[in-house]
Parts: sequence; structure tokens; C-alpha cells
Amino acid sequence: MHNLIRINFLPIKALLMVVIIVFLLMVNTAIPNDIVFKKRQVIINGEEYLVEIAQSAKQRRHGLMFRDQLNKRHGMLFIYSKTGDHRIWMKNTLIPLTVIWLDKNSLVIGVKKLTPCSSDPCPIYGVSKPSKYVLELNNTNHGLKPGFKIDGLTGILHDGGDAGSTL
Repeated sequence: MHNLIRINFLPIKALLMVVIIVFLLMVNTAIPNDIVFKKRQVIINGEEYLVEIAQSAKQRRHGLMFRDQLNKRHGMLFIYSKTGDHRIWMKNTLIPLTVIWLDKNSLVIGVKKLTPCSSDPCPIYGVSKPSKYVLELNNTNHGLKPGFKIDGLTGILHDGGDAGSTL
């Protein structure tokens, strides 16, 4: 007769599942520590707004993903090195946004109100004219229409995005 050793793998499987779940939660809910956004005040329709500057490719890829709120008069300005067909999507974006495309002179060329993406793949949004900047704000009425100018961008746009505070 052979003596069989029985090993109970249930505790090992349970521990492995817990480790996997914790890892997935950490990956999907945290803003990476190495992404830091500088902040700058701009004037939109006579009101001061505090915007985070997304200038590097890594910053632009992350954008406002996983944020569960965006205060009134806050947003993110995406700065591109060249004018072009700059499009965005709402993947992993948890809040509705007003998205404004701007030309090289800080003039509004398009405005869209977008909702979080619940499908796969997520739709991609853009405008018919070339843009240099994309501004994402909370989804309230900011009174912006094509032709309006966003003030206060000059220092950001001409110094490589390093103007302003790092609040």
C-alpha cells in the first residue's frame, strides 16, 4: 500500500486570488506617482479657472482618467507640439466633461459635451479643423462657442508649459 500525502490547495488558491485582486485595484484606480501636472490660471469668459497642464505624451495619455470629480472652474489643458487632428476618447474617464478644441491663437474651434465611456471600444472625438490645444472642463455651461478666445495661455504656450505654479 502506498501512503498518499494530500495537500489542500484551497488556501493557496484563495491567497493567489486576493493578491491578483489587490494588484488589479492598484493598477486601475491610482494616478501614477511619476505623473505630475503643473497648474496655471486662465481666463474663460471673464472667470478664472485653474487648469492642469498635460504637455508630455505620458501626461496627455493619462489626462483625467480615473478622477471621480472635477471642481467647478477646474480643468486640464492638453498642449501639442504641432497643430493637427487631435482627438480624444473618454476611456477610464469617470465624469462627464466639456471638451474645447483651440487653434494656435487660443481661439475656440469646437466644443463638445462628452459622457464617460461604457462601451468597448470607446468612441473617439475630434473636430473638423486642425487644433493645437484641447481643454477639458467639468460638464457645466461655460458659455464657450467657436471664435471665443481663452485668455492667459500666452505664458503657457510660449514657454513650453513651464510657466505658472506647480500647486
